[in-house]
Amino acid sequence: MFHDPDFSPFTPREKPSFLAVSRNYLENYAPEAYRTDFFSADGLWPFFPRMHYVVSPELIEELLVTRAEAFRRDDIASKALRGPVEGDTLFFSEGAEWKWQRRAISPAFRYENILALVPFFVGCARAQAAEWRRLGDGAEVEITEAMSRTTFAVIEKAVFGASENFDSEGFIAALRPVLGSFGWRMLAVMFRLPPDWAPYPGLLSARAGSRFLHEETVKLLAERRARPEATRDIMGLLLSAKDPESGRVMTDSELVANLHGFLLAGHETSAVALAWTFWLLAKDQATQERAREEAERVAGDGEITPETVENLTFTRQVLQESMRLFPPFAALGRQPREDTTLGPYRVAAKEPVYVLTWCLHRHEKLWDEPTGFDPDRFAPEKVKARHRYAYLPFGAGPRICVGMGFALTEMATIVATLLREFRFDTVPGHRLELAPTFATRPKGRLPLRLTRLSKNAPASDAERLAAYR
Repeated sequence: MFHDPDFSPFTPREKPSFLAVSRNYLENYAPEAYRTDFFSADGLWPFFPRMHYVVSPELIEELLVTRAEAFRRDDIASKALRGPVEGDTLFFSEGAEWKWQRRAISPAFRYENILALVPFFVGCARAQAAEWRRLGDGAEVEITEAMSRTTFAVIEKAVFGASENFDSEGFIAALRPVLGSFGWRMLAVMFRLPPDWAPYPGLLSARAGSRFLHEETVKLLAERRARPEATRDIMGLLLSAKDPESGRVMTDSELVANLHGFLLAGHETSAVALAWTFWLLAKDQATQERAREEAERVAGDGEITPETVENLTFTRQVLQESMRLFPPFAALGRQPREDTTLGPYRVAAKEPVYVLTWCLHRHEKLWDEPTGFDPDRFAPEKVKARHRYAYLPFGAGPRICVGMGFALTEMATIVATLLREFRFDTVPGHRLELAPTFATRPKGRLPLRLTRLSKNAPASDAERLAAYR
């Protein structure tokens, strides 16, 4: 068990703050959220509806699984996210519309399709390694930005199957203001202002970024349709996707919306999860070396392959523990379709219910030493002994993230590939702060220092690997 003060980067507030909504809304989760099962609170001001907060695995199971049909997505987060995430996507769909989209999309994320993408994951990681090798030993890198570039390269190649004309730098530049606007959009919704027009810092940049992302995704789809050859990228699979029950296929509007959603959610959440993972490994050198030894044992003198990626069991445990301490999504919301109960608690239709994933993963009653870093928590025997819904970085129930298998395989491949080439160390004097927006991001930089492990340097040259950029 490794401990560090940075693993508890803020003090929960006894009373919520307006300022914290846009700066670090995790501060507003009361201290009791880390030790109770359920609590309710009035809004930040009298006319706002009462809210309910769930941090009990049993109640989470009822909310998200056994009675999932009785609850829809909550109004606050849905209104705040519409704009950054397009309305026709699986994320926002409800009822029959959601069911048919889920049935049509799910086959694209079957495990055999994900395994076929492992060479793309390796290539994108090797391209990042090639860039780092040019920096020299002892170089300091901003790991969040580096992982953002790497996971975007994965989206570009494995999801979009993009051509040489793809404007990856433009996409990444447009993403920053769009993702950064989420806290302000949430605050606008809480004040009952239209989030697409409420005056907040970066509004015009976020609006321009959303427009650029939509227009470029439309172009990508048109270009991909013009190349009808069979490929295993996700876009190619979605173009041929149909509902197995009705035979319905996705419209261009639905395809663009879902591709846009994969771009935002798949790229951003994997990027921050990988950044936290390398930062935690830099803090805990013994665990880093253990993960490196596994990668070397699994890959030998070659690369991670579709046949060997499943053997990265400890690497997956490291990722799971990283997403426990720093879950990509810190909360998820639901709202009852009519007045109802959740367990013994009454919940009105207008009152949102939030699963506080951040607090659940650090709950004093569910985890031994909850702020310590210990990947062995996810050894198979310990997982079996724990309630299934004590841990949910990808959600749970019918609406569990459709890309969960994709993300875990992608991240395990990237971690194992980069650990074989570099040792990661923290930068003395850096103190962690959080600034969560769409995902649980650090505030400002998350710097790490690299040392090249020459014995693991690949034979291929940087120019060939740079083709993945």
